[in-house]
Amino acid sequence: MELWENLNNISKKLEELLEIKIEDYDCIENAIKNAKIEKAEWNKVENVVAIFADLKNSTIISNEKIKRVYAKFLESIGYPFSKICKLFDVKFIDIKGDGGIALFQGQYAEVKAFLAAETYKTFQEKYLKNNFERNYKINYSIGIGIAKGDLLVKKVGSRNYSFFVWAGDTINNAALISKDVKEIYSNTSKIGISLEIYDSLSNPKFEEYLIYSCGCPNGDKELLWKEKHLKNGRGMKYKYIENNWCEKHGEEYLNEVWNIIKEN
Repeated sequence: MELWENLNNISKKLEELLEIKIEDYDCIENAIKNAKIEKAEWNKVENVVAIFADLKNSTIISNEKIKRVYAKFLESIGYPFSKICKLFDVKFIDIKGDGGIALFQGQYAEVKAFLAAETYKTFQEKYLKNNFERNYKINYSIGIGIAKGDLLVKKVGSRNYSFFVWAGDTINNAALISKDVKEIYSNTSKIGISLEIYDSLSNPKFEEYLIYSCGCPNGDKELLWKEKHLKNGRGMKYKYIENNWCEKHGEEYLNEVWNIIKEN
């Protein structure tokens, strides 16, 4: 039967692909450029920072709203995520319907990723959230996780239909943090970061802007971050933003950090 013959061919090709080989690359762009569909090589890139942003209760929202409204909602989630991450020198973006993945690499990648995440969260809160609540009765929040590590990448599929697959704890940990941080407050978007990302934000160049609040209105600076264990039992700790800056200093501080990065 023709179908079984096709299945046999797939099985034989899969045996070849399972002879996995690892090729090292110095940057995400080259790893992606040289990712092949029908070869067993997976391309490795080191020190990658991943943002994983995910909408809370997306299934409930999808089931309760007509398709046109939900399509508007998904556009409002995905388009700003892509455009804002590009402002901060992102190396790879993948929109996943109700969320997205963004990868950063190079000097200050951890700080760039945080600036992108905080800007994206602020955009949602300032420009979109009230509009969707008022016009469509959608009260939503987004969990954003950031983590760092090594990744393997490969193109999977066929020549006419293929996509990039990433393997490694970097995206997994960012996704776990995103999932966990969504449960802290029901209707408030939150950012969580791995301890390694936190260490980079604690760099003396950035510490006064990214680790402590501005102190408004009483002049008492507070630690922005609170530590938490993941609920999944892995024992992993992460930090999430518990306090915040005032609106004026929030914008000033993020701009100051971005200027420091550009000067270096």
